[in-house]
Amino acid sequence: MAKTKKKSATQTKAGNESTLDGEQGFESSADLKVFLESIRDKMTDGTAAPVYAASALNHVLNHPQIYDILDKANKELARDIWLRIKQAGLQMKNPPMLFSPEEDVLTAG
Repeated sequence: MAKTKKKSATQTKAGNESTLDGEQGFESSADLKVFLESIRDKMTDGTAAPVYAASALNHVLNHPQIYDILDKANKELARDIWLRIKQAGLQMKNPPMLFSPEEDVLTAG
């Protein structure tokens, strides 16, 4: 039986910022902005499915330091992506981190 070498959970894939354990490579608000812009751009040109964007935003909102790295500009980017996801037809409840209760009523569709 041939032995296979198992990759450690911290080794990164070539050309990709994510690691095998699913941890994204953003630790600052600038890194998060680049990540959110890439998601928005992929949605704009049609190369990313709305479910991909929803999964990516779920990952972002569950990041351990989200309260530190989610500044006003990043919040607006995330809101834009979220509204595009809803416009595409996915039915999800707005996250309180991105929308106030008043906005939740206005954007419920």
